[in-house]
Amino acid sequence: MKILLPTDGSPHAKDAVQFVKTLAQNRDVEVVVLTVSYDAAHYSAQPWVPEWSEQEKMRTQKILDEAEVALADVCKSVTLMHGAGPTVPRILEKAQTLESDLIVMGAKGHSAIRRVLLGSVSDSVATNAKCSVVVVRSQPESEIAFKKIVLGYDQSIASREAVSELVEWNMPRDREIDVVSVAMQPYVYVGEGFMDVPITVDPKQVDRLDEAAERIASQIAEHFPHTKAQTPVAAHVGEALVSAAEADNADLVMIGDTGHSLLGRWLLGSTSKYVLRHAPCSVWISRHHWNSDPATEEVTDAVAAT
Repeated sequence: MKILLPTDGSPHAKDAVQFVKTLAQNRDVEVVVLTVSYDAAHYSAQPWVPEWSEQEKMRTQKILDEAEVALADVCKSVTLMHGAGPTVPRILEKAQTLESDLIVMGAKGHSAIRRVLLGSVSDSVATNAKCSVVVVRSQPESEIAFKKIVLGYDQSIASREAVSELVEWNMPRDREIDVVSVAMQPYVYVGEGFMDVPITVDPKQVDRLDEAAERIASQIAEHFPHTKAQTPVAAHVGEALVSAAEADNADLVMIGDTGHSLLGRWLLGSTSKYVLRHAPCSVWISRHHWNSDPATEEVTDAVAAT
């Protein structure tokens, strides 16, 4: 498996290095460690450019060397790269050129306000990448081991393939998986607002969702025996997943992204972005199914549109 690991040497980026190290202990991993600097060519007329360039070269090489030392013993291969230019486009371009299976990167900041703000590198990469992305958000006094995982499941191709991706990484069997299938609580909208009284959810519909969640949980349990399922009723899927993560004291939330279309990105994007910005833990956005047959992706988008 190919992992792209963007890093700036910060503590958050080092947490991402440790996560890659954890994954590589159980599967052959080819990792490319990437740092991105400002493009000095834009400031070629400035007298400080030669000195800055030399200092930047030394700084980034130290970051790359530290990552290589941490990963060399467990990864199949470690390649070091230094790019120049706008950070997000360079990361996305490199991931596509390398045909990466996964991007792993750290997230700066734990506060809700900082996570809600738009424009962060991790947010932009997670939203626009064409492969799966793990945004590592370390917790105080917590190991980067991801022992408790909340898995969002809605019976879609995206969520089923997220299950496949989780299993493929061959994590230790003692991981605790909580499969969360959310029964949507609809509200009656009137004009620009909505009424406080929601439409009653048919218990039989919840039962069907619960049965599907239990079935997939039983399949996951073959790999991770400590697997359970729950079907909360909620008005917002993302909020329900975040609540489950908080209740479980989870280390990771894993969700599937729908597909390539703008419509698909907008529909599930509201959920994935909400989870990414509000979850108290790391987030894995799975695009495992994007590498499958194009006809399958078209079906996924058609389902999203209905």
